[in-house]
Amino acid sequence: MPNMRISLGFLLLITLQTLMPESIAQDAAVALKASLLANYDKSLRPVKSVSTHVNVDFDVSIRQIIELSEKDQIFRVNLWLRVYWNDEYLTWNASEHGGVDSLSIHSSDVWRPDIFLYNNIAETYGNIEAITDVTVTSTGRVTHLQPTIFTSACPVDITRFPFDKQECILDFASWIYTGDKVNMSQVNPEAGRSTFTPNVEWILNGAPMSRKVDFYPCCPHPFVTILIILQLERRSFFYMFNMVLPCAILMILNVLGFYIPPDSGERLGFFMTILLALVVFLQVLSGSLPKTSTTVPQLGLFFAVTIALVGFSCLASIVVIRLSYSGPAARPLPRWLRLLLLHYLARLFCMDTIAEEKHVDEKKEDVSNSSHQDSQTNQPRNTPNLALDLSLREIVRYSREYLAQTWKKKLEEADQDEWKMAALVLDRALMILVGIASIVACVILLR
Repeated sequence: MPNMRISLGFLLLITLQTLMPESIAQDAAVALKASLLANYDKSLRPVKSVSTHVNVDFDVSIRQIIELSEKDQIFRVNLWLRVYWNDEYLTWNASEHGGVDSLSIHSSDVWRPDIFLYNNIAETYGNIEAITDVTVTSTGRVTHLQPTIFTSACPVDITRFPFDKQECILDFASWIYTGDKVNMSQVNPEAGRSTFTPNVEWILNGAPMSRKVDFYPCCPHPFVTILIILQLERRSFFYMFNMVLPCAILMILNVLGFYIPPDSGERLGFFMTILLALVVFLQVLSGSLPKTSTTVPQLGLFFAVTIALVGFSCLASIVVIRLSYSGPAARPLPRWLRLLLLHYLARLFCMDTIAEEKHVDEKKEDVSNSSHQDSQTNQPRNTPNLALDLSLREIVRYSREYLAQTWKKKLEEADQDEWKMAALVLDRALMILVGIASIVACVILLR
């Protein structure tokens, strides 16, 4: 029993020896904090000489890109700020205060540089609010670490949309102090990205920081500004998969639509359906872009070119259909059009059989025509000079009229066939032209 009491007393003594230094240090820190803030004026710069400027070291770590609204041209970002400066009124000798070499003081109780985001457009004023504590060392070095969400204006250039790259600039500076009172400088040449959360829409290629000094006619003193340039690149897969790919498929269907026979009556309806689908896609695209008249987005230009190609296909189909039914007897195919379509273009597109078949038909018609003329010329020779029977003369006359009408009808059908052949060659030429134009549009506008 006495041994147990001795053991308990020994453990209690060890516990008291362990806790007493911490409680003494805590009491010393409380007393030190009260002593430092007793006559402290946080509205004055923390320097003992008026001519001395406060050196403020500014550093930033980018946590997350929240949003970049192209339509409103608003940029929101979550930053972890790191601001350092020296306070000449917050110094002490650590050995005289229980070895306390650092203190945590709420940021609203000490002087802080009035750093504002100059291009702020949020409902707040863009300043660094007093939310977290600051850490003060015995040498007067103050460290202020705080997460903050900033909303700034960011002009968006949508010329290369959706393959565009944007630069959003954050402009930080003191609001009331000039450079000879508060001198700001960046700690690192680039904002930190060790804790950055990748964005699903934008790629952060870099975030360089720079220090800018400006002089204005109103004031002789310099104004120091810290610029953070966030270099963003859009992830284009969403737009490629949901807009460009369907548009490219419709463009391919536009070319294949020329294989529909012109006289079937379905080609114009097919092209009009493609045209309406493209107009719907263009409306969806325009709803997500800023209403600007200065630039045209590359994707919008791609849709416009595709709509123009489909419209051209509709016009080409109308022309081909019109040519297919343009064969009255009084309007044979012009010679220049016959040479251009049935001779040169037919050979260029490997459609020589059309011209050859027409040439053979013309030879057959010429032979039959000559034989018919021979029979007509030879008939009077074989007919005796004696007066023929009246009924026989009537039969011959009706036969000649019937042959003349048949021959005229054959000529009209031949002209009609010639117009149809020319329409087929023109249709093939227009299909190849639309196909080449589609490939060129894709290569130029989707690179």
